[in-house]
Amino acid sequence: MNTIGVVGAGRMGSGIAQVMAQAGYDVILFDISNETLQNALENIKRHLQRALELGTIKKEQLQGILTKIHPTTKLKHFISADIVFEAVIEDIEVKRKIFHELDDRCNPTTILATNTSSLSVTKIASVTENPYRVIGTHFFNPPYVLKLVEVVKAQHTSDDTVEKTVSFLKSIGHSPIVVKDSPGFIVNRISRHFYLEPLRAYEIGLAGIEEIDSAFKLFGLEMGPFEVIDYVGVDVNYIVSRSIYERFNFEERFRPVAFQTKLVEAGLLGRKTNSGFYYYVGKEKKLQDFFKREKINYKFSKKFLNLADTICKKILSQKDNLNDSQKIVVALTVSMIINEAYYALMENLALEDDINLAFRLVKFPAGPFELAEQIGLKNVFNFLNLAREELLSERYKPALLLAKKLS
Repeated sequence: MNTIGVVGAGRMGSGIAQVMAQAGYDVILFDISNETLQNALENIKRHLQRALELGTIKKEQLQGILTKIHPTTKLKHFISADIVFEAVIEDIEVKRKIFHELDDRCNPTTILATNTSSLSVTKIASVTENPYRVIGTHFFNPPYVLKLVEVVKAQHTSDDTVEKTVSFLKSIGHSPIVVKDSPGFIVNRISRHFYLEPLRAYEIGLAGIEEIDSAFKLFGLEMGPFEVIDYVGVDVNYIVSRSIYERFNFEERFRPVAFQTKLVEAGLLGRKTNSGFYYYVGKEKKLQDFFKREKINYKFSKKFLNLADTICKKILSQKDNLNDSQKIVVALTVSMIINEAYYALMENLALEDDINLAFRLVKFPAGPFELAEQIGLKNVFNFLNLAREELLSERYKPALLLAKKLS
């Protein structure tokens, strides 16, 4: 492959273009807006300048990388592309329209890749004459830092398309993991509970936002769940959650929280609007006043509290600094991540080692099955069953495969 196409010059599209150019490929970067294209080039230059300061690229490389990127507002320029990566908004009808056009404009041998994070690649491919060349390539933000790419084989994707895509991604220094076309794929599906459990805990008054975020930093994460939601975008996070919930036929364990919808409607979208769960001024942030609330003093059984404490002791540093509410939220979240990994394994979504690797590549302290080994699968199973009773919810029902591992 020599020439790469990228559709969409937003945050992700420009990041993908940068990665390809840094790897030595010529990149055709398309957007309908010249202003967006100009902003993308300026952002790429800024990121490269930062890389220069860190010593990861040399001064003479910077301009050479920029000259590899060719902005355009015309899709006809993709006729010379060997592979085209679509990176527009997470709207299936928008993506289907783009793929219909790409199918007409591109060479018949061009691989067409969608960067969707949760939508059906099979449905996107269905508008093309040749769905065998359509594949999912889910990069993670920012793609010049995070090396994981979920390579999604849709219903009609050919083995040749998969092999060529995997080989290409390895050539740019990324780590492709092949997964089936399933809602949320690996990371967004399994990690959904990293967001949903903390959101629910806040919603019912179990713990405060800052309290929850600080607890997860003891888990070895740079940011807590609410900080991450603000970083990726409250709207983006909600769209993915809603998509997975709908595609799983409204399965209770994936149900989004109602108040997140209100944030989106109010335009409180996180860092990009300087206001989400936190208010941002420069590098400083503080919790929004309207998210400050009194905790409810729930009475939980000693058995439930002790098991939450046991789980936290297995995986956290400085666990003695946590209160009972924090321990419960962390234990629920980690247990649900492990549980979802067993659902995914049961459905043959991906290999156990690949699921673990995917989580480590997105800077999680350990993979779900590695966490299960640390904690003890019986502890996870017992805690989930206790959570069903204590929180009156069947969403904590253990996956069949998890339960059978203990029998």
